[in-house]
Formats: sequence, C-alpha cells, structure tokens
Amino acid sequence: MAEIGKVNFLQGGGTWVDLAGPDSQFYEGLPPAMAFAAPSGYLGARIAKVVASAIGVPASLRDWSDDHRAKFLCTMGADVAGSLMWGADSFAAHMNSRRMVPIQDADIQRVYQELASATSQTGAGSSAGGEQPKFTCETASRGHLIVKFARVRSRSSDLLVLEELALSSLSAAGVEAAAARYFEGDEYGFLEVDRFDRIGRFGRRGMISAGAIDDELFGMRDTWPAFAHRCADEGLLDAHGVQRVQVLTAYSELIGNGDRHFENLSLMTDERGRPVGVSPAYDMLPMMYSPVGGGIEPELRVVTPSFQSLGAQHDVWTQAFEAAHNFWLSAEADERLSASMRKISGRNATAIAEVVAPLLPPTEDTRSRARRPR
Repeated sequence: MAEIGKVNFLQGGGTWVDLAGPDSQFYEGLPPAMAFAAPSGYLGARIAKVVASAIGVPASLRDWSDDHRAKFLCTMGADVAGSLMWGADSFAAHMNSRRMVPIQDADIQRVYQELASATSQTGAGSSAGGEQPKFTCETASRGHLIVKFARVRSRSSDLLVLEELALSSLSAAGVEAAAARYFEGDEYGFLEVDRFDRIGRFGRRGMISAGAIDDELFGMRDTWPAFAHRCADEGLLDAHGVQRVQVLTAYSELIGNGDRHFENLSLMTDERGRPVGVSPAYDMLPMMYSPVGGGIEPELRVVTPSFQSLGAQHDVWTQAFEAAHNFWLSAEADERLSASMRKISGRNATAIAEVVAPLLPPTEDTRSRARRPR
C-alpha cells in the first residue's frame, strides 16, 4: 500500500491528478477511476440512503453530483471497487477494518439471512433500476464476496442459479469469469460471487468500467465490440482483449443477456490505473427472463440471438457457442431450477445449435457426408 498521487479539486468542477510525473492529467470532471468507484446501481442506492445524514449528501443517489461522489469517496471510500482509495478518512477506515473478523462458515446461513433482511428493509428505491438485491461481505473460506439474494422458488432465484451456470460455462470454455456459488437458506437463495478486485484478506487489484473509460475518451457508449476496437486503436487493448469482448458479446446473444450496459464490462488496471486487459466476466445471465417493473415475469420465450454487431467471425462464435450450448444443457438438467425454466433451457440448447450452425466449423460427420460419392 502506497500513496501514488493527489487529486486537486478545481473551481468549476475540474480536477488535476498529480502523479508526480508524465501521467499527471487534467480532467473536466472526476477522474475516470473516481467516477467508476463512486456508488452506483443497487448497492450505490442503498449506500446513499445509509450515509446521507452522516456526511451530508442526498438520500437519493439520483440527486448526487460529482461533489457528493467525491465527498463520499474521500470520507467513506474504504471498500470501493478497484484498488484505489482517496482521502485520509477512507484510508483510516480501511486500516481500522483490518481488525474485523471474516464471517465463519458455521455462521454464514444466519449472517446472510440477517444481511438480506437488513438490506431489504433499508431498500434501494427506484434508482436501483431493477437490479438484483445484493450485499458485500468477507467470509473465512471464500474471502471477499458480492452476495446476491432472492426469495426461494421464484423467477429471481432461478436467475441466480442461471448466473452461476453462465459463469461456470464461460470458465469451462476458456473465458475467464468470476467464480460463483448458489445455495439456499430457509427464506432466500444466495449467489456468492468472488470479488476479483480483491486478493486474500487485504490485497487489491485495479479495475475500471468500460463506462468510465468511454465517457472520458470517446463519449459513445454504443456496443461492447465497438468500444473494444476504440480501445485497441488507443493502445488500451490488444487483439486478444478485443476477441475476449467479442466472445462475451456473442455469448450474451446466445444466452439472452441483453443487459450489456457499460458498467457490466470492465478492464483490469495496473498500480497507476492504466488498463492491462479485460476483467473476468460478471453479471452474465439470461436477463430476457428477468422480472420487470412491478415484479411482472416475462414469458419464457426461446432465445433469438442477433448477429449484427459481430458478423461471421468463426472463432468468436465457436467459443461462444461451446459455452452457451453447455450452459443451456446444464440448465436443462439442473434440478435447482423450476420445471418451466428447465424446459425452456432445453429448447434454447436446440435453437442456438440450429441458428449458429452456419458459423461453426464443419464437424467430422459433415465432412464425411461432403466427401461421400453421389
């Protein structure tokens, strides 16, 4: 742990990041690393409610300005995403937190139930944008986690199981993804997702969202593949990184994950905040089946992938199909899922095999048929 620079907040909203070298830079707003680390989504909305009176910020995250974000990060930002901290207060809070004892395995069921109930009672409000309820914690056996939860035997708990399967299927196909594990208590189902920005108890890894990078450099926020190509043009991603993003996009199409906003894709960074590659995949699941406003559950329709943003890239679709086909077959056989979800999963496995077939290398059977005399 070391101090790497200072952020100077300027009149008019700009910032000067002094890194005592050529990497020092002026920004018109918050530096991208701060914009990324500031509270957002479900957890951010809950944080805003909890800290509002303590640090004098609005209770609704939608009303936060850059001043409010900076105030939070410099006073209560001891455990934000990534490897950076800002301000003496946040640093002191981090040092104090090192004395905390992780949740022991024997206590996980009880503590998770308590945290889920407390999180539900605090509420995140509409600013959470329908995101899955969650909390963060540290356990003795699995380390730092993001824990999503839902009522058992619900569409939302089905989706937590599917997220576990989606991430493990990516890993099995050679695409780095966050490790996840689903289990059920009496009232809630819990999905533990490893925080890949943490190493052991106190180590950290740098990361930054595609949104924070794109807002600063490009201002587009269009598609993941287009973003990856822009990053490659700027020397921020190599060819392998671009292909990784393309595979994640193709996989998302094949599993019905249309929720590809720019906070669901991130790059890992070095100790000075420079991108060094694509992060492990996270928040990867069939969002087409996610409940919408008012808790309405969409019809379980067969997935219909689009090919517009990727074209006929055989290597991309081959790897994505391997992962997606395994995902749907695993879901069809998984007895933790409802009967209706297992049924549609089987139909999806068949459907994507048919629709992607022209983009895949010929199998031995098809080559044999092609060579057969007529």
